[in-house]
Amino acid sequence: MKRILISVLLGFAALTAACTGTAGTPTPTPTTGGSTPTSGSNASSDLKSIKPCDLITDSEAAGFGFKLPGEAKKRSAVDTCDWTVPGNGGMQVGVRADKGLKDLNLQGEKVSETKVGKFKATKVEAQDGSKDTCVVAIGASETSSVAVIWTVNAGSGDTATACKQASKAADQVAQKLP
Repeated sequence: MKRILISVLLGFAALTAACTGTAGTPTPTPTTGGSTPTSGSNASSDLKSIKPCDLITDSEAAGFGFKLPGEAKKRSAVDTCDWTVPGNGGMQVGVRADKGLKDLNLQGEKVSETKVGKFKATKVEAQDGSKDTCVVAIGASETSSVAVIWTVNAGSGDTATACKQASKAADQVAQKLP
């Protein structure tokens, strides 16, 4: 369990770091084709009032096999909520009211643009080489985002399962965003 937590923390730290010219393969976000849909011009400020643990209901969490309740945490300037699946990893949801997709360090073995509900999103398989982890970052607005990070049992290398679960959870999270 300790290895899983370390893996999740490292992945989340890398995800929340702003792009600053650090070595690696840059992954540009297209700037054409309009802006990320929002329910209003205040989506970024609306996100500030959202608690990450409220983005997954207890019923949804139980459906994933999570130990309840989720645990609210603050990592640097990021509000997060962690859920664990006893003996098989867990999930973390982080809210960034001040950073859009273009501001995040989204690097992994495979990075792809996608949609989650009405929002643009980026899926990162094996974030920073962690084959047990998948990240789905949802662009709530141009300047805010929510990251769903799923980690399966450390050492399993099961990126496909991590991405399948992260995508399911991201769909549930997106339904609750402004």
